[in-house]
Amino acid sequence: MTRINLVPPSELCDQHLLAEHRELTRIPNAVAKGRFHVNGQPEDYKLGEGHVRFFFNRLLFLKNRYTLLHQECLARGFNVQNRWPDTLPEDAALWQDYTPTATALAANRARIAERMPQKARFTPHQDTQPQTNIHPHQP
Repeated sequence: MTRINLVPPSELCDQHLLAEHRELTRIPNAVAKGRFHVNGQPEDYKLGEGHVRFFFNRLLFLKNRYTLLHQECLARGFNVQNRWPDTLPEDAALWQDYTPTATALAANRARIAERMPQKARFTPHQDTQPQTNIHPHQP
């Protein structure tokens, strides 16, 4: 299974965030190796059969999504590597973007809720700014 969610990465539990970060690159890697086809590609976002095929020509969406996922992982303090492939075809037809519809977002949120782990973790963002004392010590 390869999951591509549509909700902002900040809404994902740790388990779903890390899994999507790991799985999303399967699609551009398949494109880079020429192991893909768009025959029978669904016109709209869907879950289940056709889910991966929907994204084969939406590499811009996937690249932007992966960047957001990676940034969210780092913000939560996870030690992750950027695994976006360096060698992808430059064919403009493959580099389409995608704007999720309200229907697609609702379906995605329902699936996330359905598959939410019983002990879902939501690691807060790690504070990367040095602590400053708002009320300096007064003698």
